[in-house]
Amino acid sequence: MKKKLTATCLAVAFIFSATLASAALVTQWSYVNDAVFIDWSNEDANQDYTVLSPDSRTLSWGVPSMYSKTKLQSSLVIDGPVIGNNLMTSEAAVEVISITHHNNLMSSSYPNLASGRVEATVEFTPLVPAGLPLPVETTYLDFLFFETLNSNVATPMDIFVLTDPGATSGAFDYDGYTYNFSFLSDGFGLLTGAYHDYIVRQLGVDTDYYGWLASEDGSTSAQFYLGITAAPVPEPATMLLLGVGLLGLGLAARRNKNN
Repeated sequence: MKKKLTATCLAVAFIFSATLASAALVTQWSYVNDAVFIDWSNEDANQDYTVLSPDSRTLSWGVPSMYSKTKLQSSLVIDGPVIGNNLMTSEAAVEVISITHHNNLMSSSYPNLASGRVEATVEFTPLVPAGLPLPVETTYLDFLFFETLNSNVATPMDIFVLTDPGATSGAFDYDGYTYNFSFLSDGFGLLTGAYHDYIVRQLGVDTDYYGWLASEDGSTSAQFYLGITAAPVPEPATMLLLGVGLLGLGLAARRNKNN
């Protein structure tokens, strides 16, 4: 009886290891990354003096100042979509979409942009080993915008604040693995010093704020990067088999001890 139980436990252990071995780690991906503006509001809590382009990738706002050299509205421009096949699991992140703030001199007599929402999507397709395109992953980036005074020496740059920095990451399961992806940027980061203090005065909450500083009367771009990592996830049935196997081994050990 003892030999039969031990053999059963070994068989369960073999099934468990074979199940894990059958899951193929995707080491290379192709991807399509895009983003569009889906909502926004000005300082008067409406959408007056704001314009969205037909492709929803350029949001313009404000009324040019009489002193403006360009006579153009300020704007945010999303560069997309971006398509590639060079994304490697657990290796260096790759360049995807970028966003540029074109900052022109606006009249303070009219409302400027106050907040906005971006819908960002990414579609992954396994390349090595090959597979079908996976469902599109969608995340929403909400931001606040503060148009600072050009004459303010302490905070000369305009400020974008992400209301939920954690929304720049996500995860999905595929063929026995959980893949975690995240968007990084060389423009967005922790806002400190006078800029942090300015936001606290505006919002009345003293906490960490993450965002992007854009230069006055010029153009500032933030480049995003996409990275992906993986971790194996045993199937529920496999976990049940493993539990039975461990229980059997425990009983076998207990009987052996009693004998």
